[in-house]
Amino acid sequence: MTVRDTRVVQVDGTRVTVGVDSAPACSGCRSQTVCGSAPNTLHQLELPSAQAASLRPGDLIALGIDDDAPLRAVMLAYLPPLAGLLAGIGAGSVAGLPDVAVLACGGSGLCFGAVIARLLAGHWRESWRPRICGSGD
Repeated sequence: MTVRDTRVVQVDGTRVTVGVDSAPACSGCRSQTVCGSAPNTLHQLELPSAQAASLRPGDLIALGIDDDAPLRAVMLAYLPPLAGLLAGIGAGSVAGLPDVAVLACGGSGLCFGAVIARLLAGHWRESWRPRICGSGD
C-alpha cells in the first residue's frame, strides 16, 4: 500500500476533503502544464470516512491506496472493450458476413465491452478509492 501524508481541508458530515500536493517527481517533468500537476499544485479529494467526526481542518492524516489499484483500473478500462471488439469481429467473420457488417459487429462488441467495464467499475469503485489510514503525525 502506498501511503502519503496529506492535510484535511474540510469536514462535512461523513465526508472529508483532503488537499494532496503534487508529487515531487512532477517537478522535473516537461508535461507539467498539460496534466495540471505543476509543482506546488494542490489537488483536493473528497472521501467518505467513518473518522470524519474526529478530524478538523488542518489535521495531518495518512492517505493510502493499494499498490495494484491503478493497474486493475487500467486493465478494466481497456480489456473488456478490446475483448468485445475482437469477439464481435470474430463472430461476424465466422458468420460469413460482408466486411461492413463485420465492422458493425466489431463496433457493437466494443460498445458492449465498454458497458460491461462501466458496470464493473461502479461495483469495484470503493476498493480503488484512496482511504484514510491514520494520523500522519
